[in-house]
Amino acid sequence: MVLACILIYCKPGFAEDIVKAVREMKGVKRVFKVLGSCDVVAEYETKTLEKLGITVYEIAKLPGVISTETLVETIL
Repeated sequence: MVLACILIYCKPGFAEDIVKAVREMKGVKRVFKVLGSCDVVAEYETKTLEKLGITVYEIAKLPGVISTETLVETIL
């Protein structure tokens, strides 16, 4: 299982719309606005890194998204 946090950087005024859009995506467990360098965080779970990559690409294409950063859980 692949677990990840996707940090989403937005244009001003777009965070709420992005939260609503990301909440509807398959595999997203939680999504919420935050204060700090990024604007929205999505907690994501899937079976493969390929599916994670596809979802991150879909998020990056949303109107108002400037960029994303993906943090993948590691098991040591």
